Amino acid sequence: MSRPAERPETPPNPSIVIPFSRDTDFVERAILDPIHQKCAVLGSRTALVGLGGVGKSQLAIEYAYRTRDRSPETWVFWVHASNAARFEQSFRDIANYVKISGRQNPQADIFQLVHDWLRDDKKGKWVLILDNVDDASFLVEAGRTGQYGQTSGIESGNLRSLVSYLPQCSHGSILITTRSEDEALNLVEQSNIITVEPMSSQDALALFENKLRGDDNGSDDGNVATELLVALELMPLAIVQAAAYILRRKPRYSVRDYLQGFRESDRKRTSLLDYNGKQLRRDTEATNSIIVTWQISFDHICKIRPSAADLLSLMSFFDHQGIPDTLLQNRSEQNYASASALYILVEKLHLFGSV
Repeated sequence: MSRPAERPETPPNPSIVIPFSRDTDFVERAILDPIHQKCAVLGSRTALVGLGGVGKSQLAIEYAYRTRDRSPETWVFWVHASNAARFEQSFRDIANYVKISGRQNPQADIFQLVHDWLRDDKKGKWVLILDNVDDASFLVEAGRTGQYGQTSGIESGNLRSLVSYLPQCSHGSILITTRSEDEALNLVEQSNIITVEPMSSQDALALFENKLRGDDNGSDDGNVATELLVALELMPLAIVQAAAYILRRKPRYSVRDYLQGFRESDRKRTSLLDYNGKQLRRDTEATNSIIVTWQISFDHICKIRPSAADLLSLMSFFDHQGIPDTLLQNRSEQNYASASALYILVEKLHLFGSV
């Protein structure tokens, strides 16, 4: 028995299709300029690379809304790219939103449908944001499928990689966020990688004050907040979580109290950094704890470069600045034929924003 023909659907007008609202507390960061310059080139692929919690996804969200403001006729799509299942679900969400014909057929290849829709220049300009590509193997390795297997329309003998469903065309651009430069290089050219560093002191203070809603919670010393931000290494996620922790306990808890607790002991510091306050503009499957975020980065290093993880473990016994090369060389020479391997490992650690 043949399936009934699908009723024609009226496609929506171009819009921003992302699962996060705009952050009214967002602080202007100079890095937004190069992001816009690279992504404004149609057909471009750009990657934001940096340590977890440094603000890559928040920059991508703000860029998405600025794109809508500058160019209302441009589509902006958000793709969760932490694994194949979420990647596939995001493609299904896109297909449903733009009402691609044939998407409801159980045998439909949802990747091919979205790919073909994006390639059609009659559909207009678009920006595709791939968030959290911390392991690109599921994208670049042939024959990998998503959670739905057969329903995605991919036959077991099809060796096509998922990255091939990301169109390279003159009316669309792709922005990627990842912790790893190695993973980014699977998808973009070296020249199109933008390294996201911690905030400047001025930007960090502005973000902290915004999140505290202008309430210093009893801190009578303007330097206290600055000292705390330096202790948090100017990391946006840590700053936002510290502000949330303080606000939740006001008026009996102040910025000074938080700083004193942070300096009290390693156990207290770990407890504060492990605070997992809800963040509306973070992936629901991502942790809001900065210490867990760092642990995820370290686990990834352990997986793909155990020798680099060993060096990090050794370095953790020393002050974080001024570690003599000779201490690391002796360790390195136990596992490598030449001492130059040490410098290769250090470069690898830089790729993860670890040193």
